[in-house]
Amino acid sequence: MPLVVGIDEAGYGPLLGPLVVGATLWRVPPAAVGGDYWQRLEGCVARSSPRGETRLPVGDSKKIFNRKRGIVTLERTVLAFARAAGVEKWETLGDFLAALGYKQDPAAVLPWYQDLTRRLPVDPARSAFAGASERLRSTMAAEEVVCCGLSAKIVTEDVFNRRVTQTRNKAALLLEIVLRLVHSAATQGGDQDLHVLVDRLGGRTDYRGLLMGAFPERHMHVLEVSDSCSRYRLASQRNDWHVEFVVEGDQRHLPIALASMLAKYVRELLMERFNAYWRGLAPELKPTAGYYKDAQRFLRDIKPLVESGGMPFERFVRAR
Repeated sequence: MPLVVGIDEAGYGPLLGPLVVGATLWRVPPAAVGGDYWQRLEGCVARSSPRGETRLPVGDSKKIFNRKRGIVTLERTVLAFARAAGVEKWETLGDFLAALGYKQDPAAVLPWYQDLTRRLPVDPARSAFAGASERLRSTMAAEEVVCCGLSAKIVTEDVFNRRVTQTRNKAALLLEIVLRLVHSAATQGGDQDLHVLVDRLGGRTDYRGLLMGAFPERHMHVLEVSDSCSRYRLASQRNDWHVEFVVEGDQRHLPIALASMLAKYVRELLMERFNAYWRGLAPELKPTAGYYKDAQRFLRDIKPLVESGGMPFERFVRAR
């Protein structure tokens, strides 16, 4: 059966914290490739989570995540899908990231990412997901729309700055990561057709040159280039890859929406590690989510720590 991949990011714009790009992988029959997975899985998923809703919310992470209610607004859904997709062997944040494909370099890691022993779920009572995961697994099997894998690429702040210095363009960095995820998914897909759905970021509409440069062995067909969607077919004798960059893709395609939630969940957990590090040095510090205005406040607050010999700003403040 074809492999469908949804890709989205979290942390492209902030001044502090990592960039995370999530991917969700799905096995579906050919006739279901372009279908509405919310409708097919409506017995266990919903587009939102109004009061009294027990189904798993899957949608744009910016709308699903509620900072006041906490990480539970992302956690139950992400962990239920992870378990249903076979991401099994994890107890801690470090285990979970490793299961998503993250390989940490102990010699280069920033100090706030050295301790990833945080146990998951963060909120065990409200994030209990075992029953939801089993319902999800059985519903996906019955509907033949099966999430078979989750993965994430994490770009830590120092790596982000180094690559942006080299490329002089953070959009190029993001697309580089997206193309890595496409290549990884294609490896898993084998000879089956591949359908890649990417949430479009920014004003770029033409991806022809990028795709041809990344996959020169394939024959390029431009199917659509418009303000709302850019679609391409990359053909070979073995199979076809269909790649779409979609405006507001997390509202149109469940695989993208789930990737958005996965990326946001991972970023929030890593930001918690970031804040814990600095609050260990100054317990009165107010945490930050890393976005520009509040990040400026946070940087002013930690300036005495940096000046007294702490981590230099250029090591972790994002260049762009």
